[in-house]
Amino acid sequence: MENNKATVIRPVRVFKMGSVRLADPAPDLSPEEAIKLYAASYPHLAKVELNEPELIGEELHYAIKPHQEIKTKG
Repeated sequence: MENNKATVIRPVRVFKMGSVRLADPAPDLSPEEAIKLYAASYPHLAKVELNEPELIGEELHYAIKPHQEIKTKG
């Protein structure tokens, strides 16, 4: 009898900010929580949104969308 064990491979998450690739600092956290860990080095990442992930090879790429504040004339 053959051994038919399935292997689950978890894709590596990568956060993309333009041409900059940021490695996943905490794979056990949600993507939104993980990217906020970079806020100490990149303060603007404290308030960002992530696009839907795109699977490229064995990597799951999250594009970072900058948070845009709504401004009104005063």
